[in-house]
Amino acid sequence: MKAFHLASIALLLSPLTSVGPRADELKRERLPADVDFVLHLDLEGLMRTELWRMVQESADGEFKIDDIDAELGDFRTRFGIDPLTDVKAVTLYKFKSEEDPTVCLISTTSKIDLALTVAQKEPSYAKVSARGIELHTWRHEDDGQDETMCAYLHVLKNGERLVVLSSNKDCALRAARVLRGEQPNQTSGAAVLEVNPNPGSFLYFAAANLAQLDEFSPASEVFGLAQGIQVDLGEAGGFLNAHMSVLTDSPENARNISDVAQGLIALGSLAGSELGPVLELLRALRINISGSLVRVDFSFGVRRLVEILQFIDDESHEDHGDDWDDDGDDDDDDEENEPR
Repeated sequence: MKAFHLASIALLLSPLTSVGPRADELKRERLPADVDFVLHLDLEGLMRTELWRMVQESADGEFKIDDIDAELGDFRTRFGIDPLTDVKAVTLYKFKSEEDPTVCLISTTSKIDLALTVAQKEPSYAKVSARGIELHTWRHEDDGQDETMCAYLHVLKNGERLVVLSSNKDCALRAARVLRGEQPNQTSGAAVLEVNPNPGSFLYFAAANLAQLDEFSPASEVFGLAQGIQVDLGEAGGFLNAHMSVLTDSPENARNISDVAQGLIALGSLAGSELGPVLELLRALRINISGSLVRVDFSFGVRRLVEILQFIDDESHEDHGDDWDDDGDDDDDDEENEPR
């Protein structure tokens, strides 16, 4: 997956206050010093939020945890692990020398041991050892080409398991050496990327190279001037709190980015009634400049946020109501497919 796709997801979901740290918030000692892209999702923390609960309640059966649970039934039976309860956090990152994110780090429970035992029975499984590090590998087909997925299992003192997944053997070994303390991590003082999530964040994104984000418009106007970005998302006291900081190479470019953002907000305000309650979200944005750094802060009541998101969803369905059925098929296609 391309880095800019992951970044767009993080921005769409985007200083935090918290009642306490999440169990699986991003831990810098697990990241190599030379990463320049990080996307971390604390699933355990997210599923404890009021936002998650309210989205579930307002989904009217369209997106219920029970539906996902049913889909995972076969997986749970086969491997003895439940991704909804046994996967605590997922971190995707990219080494500076790589073009795309190559390592997925999963925080999970001891049940992964049983899942690994079952997976070892697959015909394509093979165990390899490289300089004292044991890797589990599986061959699979991707876009018509044979690739090998590598996995490294790291056991922590508290019994938690960390699983490194990568289709690149060298990247898997480098990630494993960091977890084993054999190579520098983010706390070593030689980090390429500043990684600094606030306590309690359940979604964190940071990137030093934003070249791929230039493909978005009008975002290209902003990201074309940026040297780095951080997005932090969390919840506390019934409020969703988001923070984004954009680093530029000069105070002038910081002001240019701020002007673009302020202009977009002003245009939204001028639209007034056309935006409806969405205007409330725009007015909750706060933009500040500190030297070459642009800071965007957002704090909004979770209950009201869910109401607005529901409003947007309802409006979208109304806009397509004359052209589309509930199943997403075009009415004309249905008529053509009817028996004659």
